[in-house]
Amino acid sequence: MGEIDNSFMKYRRMRMCRRVLFFMMGFGLVIAFAGFYIYEWNRMPEVIYVESGKEQVIDFDIPASGEIYLESVEAGNYLEPAVESISRLEETGVGNSFIPSVEVDFSKEIVLSGVENQTYCVDLKLFGVLPYKTVRIETMDSTKVIPSGQTVGIYVKTDGVYVIDVGDFTTTDGDSVMPCKDILQSGDYIVAVNGEEVTRKKDFTEIVHNSGGATLHLTIKRGQEERDVKVTPVLSRDGSYKIGAWIRDSLQGVGTMTFIKEDGDFGALGHAVRDIDTNELVTISSGALYETSIVSISRGEEGEPGSVTGLIQYEKDKKVAEIEDNTTCGIHGTIVKEEWLEDTIEQPMEIALKQEIKKGDAYIISAVSGTCEKYSVEIVDINYNATEKKRALTIQVTDERLLDMTGGIVQGMSGSPIIQEGKIIGAVTHVLVNHPEKGYGIFIENMLEH
Repeated sequence: MGEIDNSFMKYRRMRMCRRVLFFMMGFGLVIAFAGFYIYEWNRMPEVIYVESGKEQVIDFDIPASGEIYLESVEAGNYLEPAVESISRLEETGVGNSFIPSVEVDFSKEIVLSGVENQTYCVDLKLFGVLPYKTVRIETMDSTKVIPSGQTVGIYVKTDGVYVIDVGDFTTTDGDSVMPCKDILQSGDYIVAVNGEEVTRKKDFTEIVHNSGGATLHLTIKRGQEERDVKVTPVLSRDGSYKIGAWIRDSLQGVGTMTFIKEDGDFGALGHAVRDIDTNELVTISSGALYETSIVSISRGEEGEPGSVTGLIQYEKDKKVAEIEDNTTCGIHGTIVKEEWLEDTIEQPMEIALKQEIKKGDAYIISAVSGTCEKYSVEIVDINYNATEKKRALTIQVTDERLLDMTGGIVQGMSGSPIIQEGKIIGAVTHVLVNHPEKGYGIFIENMLEH
């Protein structure tokens, strides 16, 4: 009887072990598939740009397919095919006919042809079965730009008086007060006082000081909303009226011009001008770029980013360009000093769309030495779906001259154009703090979205 019981227990343990094993194998397969799905998801861009009137070879080698169709089709219109397979140089049968949709297989090499002012979509499925993602195919005008790399001084005026922070101060009675607590907050723009427009920090400070303690009616912008608030200044220990807000009306710094279009428009920095204290994108009313002389370079070290110190020449005849917009993908505007174009070291060149970029050798243009020079770099990673567009490319400086001079990428080099195989592919945006020889970049197509 004891032997039977032992055999039964052994059998139950074996069954239990098999169940645990099967469960672990199943769980492992689920995890492996999830990892594969995420990997494939990140390899496929959510937006693919193609140039109008040009054929673009696409080779993502992703096991996903779907039908390409116009994002919006008016009644009675049909889709002119924008894709045909060239994987085996076989005829697809679509030619130049007009049909509602075309099947596209991203596991093979395909050719996309941009049709002006049209946007296409593809609802992709992995292996033709599993729901994957919808990819937009947008047409952009064929573009040539002049890579720059010149160091510029940046000066912008905020759109109103910018609130950095609020805090307390001591009154004549020795009390600690904060008059604008829960009224103003970091990131607000004060655009009017008692119905009168205000743009300068000096003017606002004088209005508060001369208020005599009377309540002020402020018009502020907070995000996309404009609102009216009231705040009552209090006499501080130093004899002036205050509301307890730290404010500014302008920012300045040093950066790099990325490109100049043939019509004189420019793009620079590759990222937004942000307030140094709040790290918020600054809404600007106006701004300008000025000629700048490099004064010194602080080399980047592990854990300590380097920087370029420049002497910005604010004289009227040193103004290079007017800044018209501050975006997450850089600053944009118009060149006003035509002589500036004579200092570029490259001729107008085509842009490379993200699907054309390859890992490997490239170079950047930078005037960190005082004059524009080319420095070799390596593209070590390409992230088509970066959470932040300014971190789509990972680059590593390989040029010994630049490494000796700066340690790699330093603050002030943001906007340096990146060139690969005779095309501009993007711009430097950030340094990796713990690896100053490495940094991030933005796709040029994103800078041109402006």
